[in-house]
Amino acid sequence: MGTFSDLDKKLTENIYDHGSRLTDRSADLPRRVVETVDLLMPFIQPEAREAVRLQILGIVHEHIFDEVETGSEDPAAGD
Repeated sequence: MGTFSDLDKKLTENIYDHGSRLTDRSADLPRRVVETVDLLMPFIQPEAREAVRLQILGIVHEHIFDEVETGSEDPAAGD
């Protein structure tokens, strides 16, 4: 039984140390993105702020792209 207790303890520690990446959508987003979303929160009804914040961060997390993949060109600049 000691082996399973040790394994459970190690797994629990890993979840606490690294689990935020699974539950916190802003964990791997750039700080600037999270700060910008937080600046928008005063415009949201107080009781809905946390839900809206998580939804926005989730959408950004799903659709964010790396600058390395797209290159350094600004797609909005046009021709």
